[in-house]
Amino acid sequence: MNRITKFSVRCMIFTVIALVLMFLPAVDSHAEATDRIKDFAITVDVNEDASLQMTYHIDWEVLDDSIGKLEWIDLGVPNYYHDNIVPLSDTVDHINDNGNSLAIYLDRPYGEGETVSLEFSMTQDHMYQIDKWVEGETAYTFTPAWFDSMEVERLTIRWNALNAGAWQPDCLQENGYLVFETALSEGEKYTMSVVYPNDAFAFSVDRQAGNGNNKGNGTDDDFGVWEVIGGLIVLAITLFVIISPFVFLFKFIRWIIEGIGFGSKQEMKKKITRTKIEYYENCPSCGAAREEGKDSCQYCGRSMIKSKEIIEENQIDNPENYTKKGTYRYGDSGNTYIRVNVVNVPVSRPHSSRSTHKGGSSHHSSCASSCACVSSCACASSCACACACASSGRAGCSVKDFFKENIHEGRIYIDSKRNKKQGSDID
Repeated sequence: MNRITKFSVRCMIFTVIALVLMFLPAVDSHAEATDRIKDFAITVDVNEDASLQMTYHIDWEVLDDSIGKLEWIDLGVPNYYHDNIVPLSDTVDHINDNGNSLAIYLDRPYGEGETVSLEFSMTQDHMYQIDKWVEGETAYTFTPAWFDSMEVERLTIRWNALNAGAWQPDCLQENGYLVFETALSEGEKYTMSVVYPNDAFAFSVDRQAGNGNNKGNGTDDDFGVWEVIGGLIVLAITLFVIISPFVFLFKFIRWIIEGIGFGSKQEMKKKITRTKIEYYENCPSCGAAREEGKDSCQYCGRSMIKSKEIIEENQIDNPENYTKKGTYRYGDSGNTYIRVNVVNVPVSRPHSSRSTHKGGSSHHSSCASSCACVSSCACASSCACACACASSGRAGCSVKDFFKENIHEGRIYIDSKRNKKQGSDID
């Protein structure tokens, strides 16, 4: 009897391990981008008190609305110390302030093929460091929001050049502004700095980057909000660990009942994505020659990519030469390449339409975990980030209502000019 019991326990352990391994391939590690930033422009003017007057303009294109239409955008900002947030475009319904990010609610849902242009301004403080590199000079360092799962076709930072002594990287000057311009791939960041004499503005030691109590908008409520969020995450993980074995067992039993067959293997197929990339021979900003294998200039950081497009197999010569993951030179030009990405995806079974739906739901709910980039802003108080998945307000995400009703609750609420006008008309 004792030997039978041990055998049963071992069988249960192997069954659980087999179930876990069986369902792992169903997770797609690289989802296609659902959005693209066509233009991301930030205009910065330094106020007399050394705070920054910042105007943001974003052209956001929806590429795929299969997980829901775009309803709101969660955009990272440099730090908690900002105020005077004003919507400037009619496409912004209202803005909720969460300290280190802004939830920008749109005037309507935007679907596949549509581009929404939005604009707002705010006053940002705690952005400089006195004597950072050279004694007697104060430096501003700014890293705009970046996006882990989509590209930015053009990023432009226009910084008022009044009283500026030095800056990096090199840039153009236009109408009294330093113009920093680049393009960003998925997850790529861009950092620029401007240096002033210490007497150029009313710089204060108490208002340097990193100083202060780090409380959102000067209140003690934000810490409590993050405590609640942390507790909910821990609770969700605990429930997943407890419940997931039963879910896998249920699916395993149903799999047998539906007649798929005991011990059958999930059929997989390769999905090949080919991207044609044309590089500049020399950097458009500083003129340096492109370093082999690099997408950005090794000297000024400017993107060396002239054009990039996903192409089909019938659009290239000898496609059989581009079936393995990697980057390959294409054609006679020394600046044109084919970048190949290969992932294994499960083949859908004809009778399992419900499984297809569940696969979609798995993709939707997994988007929440990809938005952990917000926490990476702890690297410096002058950096910011943003996500394009759960943080882009897709109706299909299972966490959408949670974000709207809980995380956004209690934020500072900023009405748009359009809403105020409507209110006055009603009166």
